[in-house]
Amino acid sequence: MVSIGRPMFQVGSNIFELIEFTATKTGVPGASDRKTPILYGVNVAKVREVIRLPTIVPCLTNAPEVLGVFNLRGLPIPAIHLAKALGYDEEPVTPTSQVIVTEFSSRRAGFVVAGTRRIRRVSWDKVLPPSSDAFNTITGMMLIENQDFIFILDFERILLDIEGRSTGQGASGYSANEGMIQPGSSHGGGAAAPAQQGAPAGKSAKPLILVVDDSPTARRAICEMLRGMQLDIIEYTNGESAWKDLVSAEEGSDLSKVQLIVSDVEMPKLDGYSLVKRIRNNEKLKKMPIILHSSLTGDVNRDRAKQAGADAYVGKLNRKEIVEALKAALPPTWTGAA
Repeated sequence: MVSIGRPMFQVGSNIFELIEFTATKTGVPGASDRKTPILYGVNVAKVREVIRLPTIVPCLTNAPEVLGVFNLRGLPIPAIHLAKALGYDEEPVTPTSQVIVTEFSSRRAGFVVAGTRRIRRVSWDKVLPPSSDAFNTITGMMLIENQDFIFILDFERILLDIEGRSTGQGASGYSANEGMIQPGSSHGGGAAAPAQQGAPAGKSAKPLILVVDDSPTARRAICEMLRGMQLDIIEYTNGESAWKDLVSAEEGSDLSKVQLIVSDVEMPKLDGYSLVKRIRNNEKLKKMPIILHSSLTGDVNRDRAKQAGADAYVGKLNRKEIVEALKAALPPTWTGAA
């Protein structure tokens, strides 16, 4: 059984820990054995505990990967067969199976796996972003010993897809929670997207916000919200690219006019905490207001954001919290949040 404790690494070290486990896929082309275990991981910051398989009470649902609910110290927790959610229908649930109990975006869920292997300490600069949008349940991947890959799963996306199908709404992103931003149509998602055009002559310019998030769904949703609040946007898909361009921005360029940064925390190459630390240690940028937004909940993560130097730490796509943070950080003349 894997033991979960408080992270011991320093804030801004660009280090995180993940729980490693496998899911078994059959019929992998080119594999010598038709049953091929694939290595996966989940950020320890999302995990409350790992438990032995409890008694699961079946419930009515149209999502086949939902096995039912179980009681965890008086709380009903949905039990999700993770292998089945990934499309590996052949992996059985047995008495030796374990449950990874997660908490993020103020929701708890239990993901049933064959077993956990170890906790691995990882540097975000070793994590590569998915090479294609086809890997929509993966937030990153990295090469480990013996030339194996470990894939970091997007548990939020998996849970939201299941909830969307259970309610008949489809995988609608962040529509499951009241007050959460709901994304609309998609737009380009390169390393950086240019800001909107400046205000016409005679009108004050809109505040320019830099949004950094590796998730296309989350980035699209928050950018649509901010544009609806009369804010101009520059988008980046990871902290490393945003940092390099910010420090090298020439006077008069769009990036030199950024008034506030809204950044995700979990990102390949450079995480949000490390991005904040670098900005706070840079003479030119150190006074830049920064809002971190994340699905990681709890006082531990808020404390880590404060240690890094963030001005605010808000729930992922929580409109109320984001508006309050914007009002505190932007000039009083801005009234777009009203």
